[in-house]
Amino acid sequence: MKIIITLIGITLLSSCLWAQETGLKRRAALGLRLSQVNDSIARANGLDETKGVYVSNVLKGTTADKVGIKEADIITQLNGININSTQDIVTEIGQYRNGDKLKVVIYRNGKRLVAKGIAHARPMEQSDLAEVVYSSVSYKGNQLRTILHHPKGKEKAPVVFFIQGYPCQSIDLAYSSQQPTRKLIDDWVAAGYAVYRIEKPGMGDSKSEKNCFDINFLEEVEVFRNGYMDLQNKPQIDADNIFLFGHSIGGIVAPLIASEFNPKGVMTYGTLVNTWFEYMQELTRVQGLYFNRSDIEIEADIRNATPFWYEMLVAQKSNEEILQNVEIYKLLEQEGTLENFKNGQFIHRHYTYWVSIQNLVLSMEWAKVKSKVLALYGEFDIEALNPDHIYAIERIVNRHHPNLAKAKVIKNADHGFVRFKSMDEKIEVMNMGQYWDYMANHYHKGIGETTINWMSQLK
Repeated sequence: MKIIITLIGITLLSSCLWAQETGLKRRAALGLRLSQVNDSIARANGLDETKGVYVSNVLKGTTADKVGIKEADIITQLNGININSTQDIVTEIGQYRNGDKLKVVIYRNGKRLVAKGIAHARPMEQSDLAEVVYSSVSYKGNQLRTILHHPKGKEKAPVVFFIQGYPCQSIDLAYSSQQPTRKLIDDWVAAGYAVYRIEKPGMGDSKSEKNCFDINFLEEVEVFRNGYMDLQNKPQIDADNIFLFGHSIGGIVAPLIASEFNPKGVMTYGTLVNTWFEYMQELTRVQGLYFNRSDIEIEADIRNATPFWYEMLVAQKSNEEILQNVEIYKLLEQEGTLENFKNGQFIHRHYTYWVSIQNLVLSMEWAKVKSKVLALYGEFDIEALNPDHIYAIERIVNRHHPNLAKAKVIKNADHGFVRFKSMDEKIEVMNMGQYWDYMANHYHKGIGETTINWMSQLK
């Protein structure tokens, strides 16, 4: 049985001008794309259990490349620390800076190998269109990296605050100049807009008392709230022309920030407005059909998992209390997620992150928004599932503040700003494990064009 196929969010582990003020040293980065080890990968490498993380891609010139890690390797240890999840390796590499020694235990074609070398700092983002300014925001035990792309030669530029989705990953795209997110940023900059981003706790160069994997959703909202306050005071930008762009779960953050600060405009892409409990059920049904599970199998998946979702999201029991239920214990054990949940983790976040999203009444949050709103959905977005959510946002906002909101479907676009000819093509690319290679050459420019046209009418 497979409860979760793919969730709202795009994950890449990459883990100019340099601002005069940073206080943050450049962290090391491995330069890998990773996935969990499944039973078949474990058997092929002679492992007794599904431990370690699978290397799906190694970026050239990075730490991993220089120490000799290769595609299809399984990493099981980093400097003596056991690695059993992407969270483990993100947390561990986050402690290293340029020049630190590394010893990596890997399995390659069933053989145990040890790769040694030194950690290398990731490069900084570069742009022909913008001055790239690295700075930081400090609050409550956090010092978080910020990155601003400011159009060259332009004073007091209007600015897009890009609010990323749920994954605990760096928003620093130095290794990812061809990624659709970076191309969208470049489109905005070319049109005269600055673009601002802020790291989550413990991600990228950031220093934090609590890591992204350990915070709940409202603590994450506080990240973007402090980012907005920092952005308002930057001399390069026009504080009267700030636009939010909430991608995925960033589209849940956006109305909470907008209702407090009243930006010029709010854009969302691929988000939702129902409860997380409802979303988990809908996700299982919709994606199950896309990935050719039978209706009977899907129904069984939902019925088996619903008691777990209910206990966590509705009854809001602790993970220890939930695991006292023998059937739920067996379900998570079968799924291979039991140990993570024992440690408080569910779908790569602390389980309280999802509980705090469940507690939000999103219709009420959108009703408070008094800014102009553009709610977007990609036609082939199988993470946001359907366009009903953007039409709900349009309806809710306009009912309370007439003529402020507009919803629009972007044809041939998916959740990651990628263009596909059809849904069948998207599913085929995903099934073949070619999504990351495909996305680099198939950015959907319609997303940049649509948002730029809309913002230009509001300035």
